[in-house]
Amino acid sequence: TVTTKTSALPNSGSGMILPSFKIEGKKGNFSVDASAKIGKFVTGKEQTFKLRGEDVGIVKSIEVTAGNSDGWFFEWISVANSNTHEILRFNNNFSAKTKKRYLSTDTKEGAATIRMTTQT
Repeated sequence: TVTTKTSALPNSGSGMILPSFKIEGKKGNFSVDASAKIGKFVTGKEQTFKLRGEDVGIVKSIEVTAGNSDGWFFEWISVANSNTHEILRFNNNFSAKTKKRYLSTDTKEGAATIRMTTQT
């Protein structure tokens, strides 16, 4: 299960970011295109959805990739292991200076891929 928290800052939400996720763990990793499972990311809201994949063991990192240029600024993404019920939260360390923590295929707006590790 994945939960996202979209920032409450103006223009943080996205209706068309079409994300895909790669979850890396000690046993391996899996990638999933989540664009069909998710509607809009609403400014200031949390959203939860299920991603089906292989058991990766202890989660080490998560990578989210934009499928569109409609920028999205999330505060964090958490991943819950359905077997152990462990929840890990990955913070998006936004930099107001670089604005590279908005997810977008438009490099003027943000980064096409954001990777966060358990040390983030």
